Amino acid sequence: MSTWILPANANQHADYYYDVDGAFETLKTIFWGQSNAITNIAVGDIVYIYKNAPVQAIVWKCKVLDVNVLLKDVDIDDSAFEYGKRKNPDFCIKITALCKYYGEARDKLSYNELRKNGLNTTMQGPLRASAQLLAYINSVV
Repeated sequence: MSTWILPANANQHADYYYDVDGAFETLKTIFWGQSNAITNIAVGDIVYIYKNAPVQAIVWKCKVLDVNVLLKDVDIDDSAFEYGKRKNPDFCIKITALCKYYGEARDKLSYNELRKNGLNTTMQGPLRASAQLLAYINSVV
């Protein structure tokens, strides 16, 4: 089993914005675009959703239920949470929310704290969590 961190755009004024909080709070399970960077993601993997600026923190913990789902086979309508036009992926992963982080936990999962504890890159794209970073995240939650 692997652990991934997937960035989500939190800027509501961007060309494309996905209300990840609204989607998970309403639907609990969603489909997420499966980029080339996560082609080896597997059912059962853990995914942390990191919201970019202005939030800059891990906000959700999720579990992968399915992978390599063709866009035409997506059976959950989350269009109410999409704003703007996105580039449609060829494949998606199906993920379900396990928990949302608030307050002190979210503060400890901020970009600055993650950088101090094993994150060695910017959050521009999906990444597999290193052992050091995963140990830190697990110590927080």
